[in-house]
Amino acid sequence: MRVYIVSTLIGIFGINDRKKVVYFKSFGNDPKKSAEKFKLSQIDFVDEEKQSKIQLGKKGYREFIFGYRKPNEKNIENNNIGEKFVKDNLIKLAMEKGFAKTPNEVTQFITKVTIQLTKVHIKKSVTRDGLIIQVNGALEDLDKSINVYIERLREWYGLHFPEINRKISGHEKFIQIVSKYGKRENIKENDLQELINNSMGADLKDEDIEIMRVFATKIQEMINLRESLSKYSEKVLKEVAPNLLNIIGTTLATKIIAKSGGLKKMSRMPSSTIQLIGAEKALFRYLHGKGKSPRHGIIFSHPLIQNSKDENRGKMARLIASKISIASKIDYFSKEFKGNALKDEINRKAKIILSKK
Repeated sequence: MRVYIVSTLIGIFGINDRKKVVYFKSFGNDPKKSAEKFKLSQIDFVDEEKQSKIQLGKKGYREFIFGYRKPNEKNIENNNIGEKFVKDNLIKLAMEKGFAKTPNEVTQFITKVTIQLTKVHIKKSVTRDGLIIQVNGALEDLDKSINVYIERLREWYGLHFPEINRKISGHEKFIQIVSKYGKRENIKENDLQELINNSMGADLKDEDIEIMRVFATKIQEMINLRESLSKYSEKVLKEVAPNLLNIIGTTLATKIIAKSGGLKKMSRMPSSTIQLIGAEKALFRYLHGKGKSPRHGIIFSHPLIQNSKDENRGKMARLIASKISIASKIDYFSKEFKGNALKDEINRKAKIILSKK
């Protein structure tokens, strides 16, 4: 005789060919434990299933049919008649077997188990490349804030020493001077002495200068934080996407994974799609007849594309995108490191592209 062994959120049912329950074993009244056992039962035998085979064997059943693949188990039938019967009558069967007294009790318990299963899925959905997406978002927010605050500091400090803005174009050096010296008279930079002596800036109080120094220090802290996040991103990339990191660098690898929605999605994209990541608006305009077809998106920041002549940028973008596509697939599926070989091939083909007139 054959019997269908069906795993549910509340326990294990044994259903014969006449759709009669010949065995039931509950997972217990703890939703969390029931969720764990149900989850495990989808890929392996739980104790309740092993026990069901023993007890059903004593009743004369010799052929056991399961709905999910089990280790060393050949009798697998998805959506078999036993599963369908239990699914359609679960609340009624649970009450008949004494698991609960009312339909509401069964429904509430199933809801609690489902919530526990959802928590498990959420925990497992957090992947390492998901961290890269968040880091990229943080870096982009920091870049925007830093740029806004630096412009504010330049304008603010310009009331006291306006000439420095033309002389010091580098933001980090400008911030360091303000945070270190404060008043223009205290600045020790030799190339600024003449400007200091002839400055048309206002003579401000110490408390006015001090708050500017504090502001400059906070901006420097944000810059330091950005560097720390970039180093962290590189560390994670070495774990999850070493090939991608090797051929395009930390900044571009971080951005392209984030814009793709993760390494998994990216690994399934054709190179033509990867080539245009970040150029969606331009592509949309082109499709509506309002512009030229874009040749590249954020991969434009790759040095080989940036430093190419305009007529070669499309070919170079296709080359880089194709290798990015290969690298992402290797990183996601095989985990082998072939970054050096991919990088050498990029350089070799780039020379061919650049040599053609």
